Amino acid sequence: MNIKLISVVSALAVSAAVAQDYDDEYEESTSSTESVQEEAPAAPAPEPEPEPAPVAESSTSSSFEAPAASENVPTPAATGTFNVLHGNAYNMVGNQFGASTIDGDMEAVYKMSGRKLFYVEPSGEEGVLALGSGSMTYLLAFDNNTTHKTNVTPAGVNHRGDYVNMGLLTAGIATPTFGVAVDVAIDKAWQSDEEKGPDNKETEDRSTTEAGDYINVKFGAPLGAFDITANVYWLTYRQEVDVETDDNGAKTETDPDFWDIGASLTLSNSPSAKNLAWALGLDFLRQKSDSRVKVANTTTETTNNDAFIFIQPRFNFAMPVFTAENAQVFLGLNTRLPIFIFDEIENGNQTTNTYDFGLFSTPNVLAEMSLNEHWILFGGAAFTWKVIDYKTESVEAGPASDDTSIISMRTNATNANAGLRFSYDHLVIEASVADQLGSAAWSGLVGNLGIFLMF
Repeated sequence: MNIKLISVVSALAVSAAVAQDYDDEYEESTSSTESVQEEAPAAPAPEPEPEPAPVAESSTSSSFEAPAASENVPTPAATGTFNVLHGNAYNMVGNQFGASTIDGDMEAVYKMSGRKLFYVEPSGEEGVLALGSGSMTYLLAFDNNTTHKTNVTPAGVNHRGDYVNMGLLTAGIATPTFGVAVDVAIDKAWQSDEEKGPDNKETEDRSTTEAGDYINVKFGAPLGAFDITANVYWLTYRQEVDVETDDNGAKTETDPDFWDIGASLTLSNSPSAKNLAWALGLDFLRQKSDSRVKVANTTTETTNNDAFIFIQPRFNFAMPVFTAENAQVFLGLNTRLPIFIFDEIENGNQTTNTYDFGLFSTPNVLAEMSLNEHWILFGGAAFTWKVIDYKTESVEAGPASDDTSIISMRTNATNANAGLRFSYDHLVIEASVADQLGSAAWSGLVGNLGIFLMF
C-alpha cells in the first residue's frame, strides 16, 4: 500500500519539476520574441492591408488557446485536448463516454492500429508494447492473471477461492479493419509414479491444473459508425487434480471438472458518438462443477451447487452534461441483467432446482479538466445498485416439496477516484488514487501509476 502511494507521489513530483522547467524556458522564449517584434520598424502601408499574424500564432505560443473561429463554442465530447490515449488510472468508473484507455483498446484490439508505444504500469504489474509496420501493428503485453484489469469473466460471476498468481502473455495484431489477440496464462503439471515388486505392480498418473489457468481469444472490428468486439475463453477457476491408479489390475479414475467456457459480444457507437455514447452486449458462460469417480466398471458422478448456465444482456450509455473549452463532465449508467440457471442436483430421492435473475445498474460520473497543454485533471465516482434480484429454490423429495424465494435490493458503497495526466514530448505520466467514500482513515486507498513512451 505504502509503495503504491510513494510511487504515485514521486511520479507527480518528477512531472511537476519537468513542467516547471519547461514553463520557465517557455516564458523566456516568449519574452525574447516579443522584444524583437517591438524593436522592428513598421513597414510603410499606403493602403490598408491585413495586419500581420499576432504573436499568439507564432511557434513559441501556447497551442492550448482555441482559434478565434471556435470562440464560445464548447468542445465536443472526447475530442481535441481530451481525445488522447490514457493509462488505466483514468475512467475507473467505466463511463461509456470516457476517452480510450490502454486496456480498453487492447480488448477492442483494432483500436491499437497505428500506435507505436510502450506502456508500463508498476502499480498494476503490467507492460504493453505496440510496434507498427505499414498497415500492421504488432502487440505484445505482459500482465498477471490475478491483476488483469478486464478480467475474462463477466461482471456478476464470482468464483470461490483465489487464483494462483501466474504471468499472463498477450500477443496480437491490429489493422484499421480488424484486430485479434490471444491471452494465455498456464499452470499445469503432470506426474507419473510406478512401483514394482515380485508380486505386485502399482502405477499412478496425476495431472494438476491450477486455478487461474486460462486462454482467451479476442477480436474487434469497425462497422461503419459502430464497432464490434468479441471474445471466447476457457478458464479453470478451481484447482483440478485428475488421478488414475492401477493396483495389480484394479483401476480407479478420479476426474473433477472446475472450468468455465464463455463468450462475450458487444456492439457500440464508439467511433461516432457525439451527444450519446452507448454499448449493447451479451455474455454467456457455462460453469462446470462436478466430479466423476470410476472404480472398475462403476462410475459415480456428483454435481456441486455452483454449476450453472449464465446469460447476461448488458446496456451502457453516457452523455455530456457539461462541456467547455477546458472541461467536460459525463453522466452514465451501466446496466446488466444476469440470469443464472443452476444445474439440477440429485441426492437420493431429493432433487434441487435453483434460479437467480435480477437487474443491476451502475450510475457513474466522469469529469476532466485541462489545466494547460501538459496537464489534465480527471476524476469519477460510481456505485453498484442492485435494483432488484429474485432467487428461487425448489427442493422435492418424493411427494414432499420445499420452495423458497428471496427478493432483495441494495445500493452498494460508492467508489471514487481522482488523478492527473502529464504529457511532454514523447512522455506521458498518469497517476490516480481511489477509495470508497466514507471508509475509515482511507483504509481502502489504492494507487495507480502508468507511464507511456510514445514513438
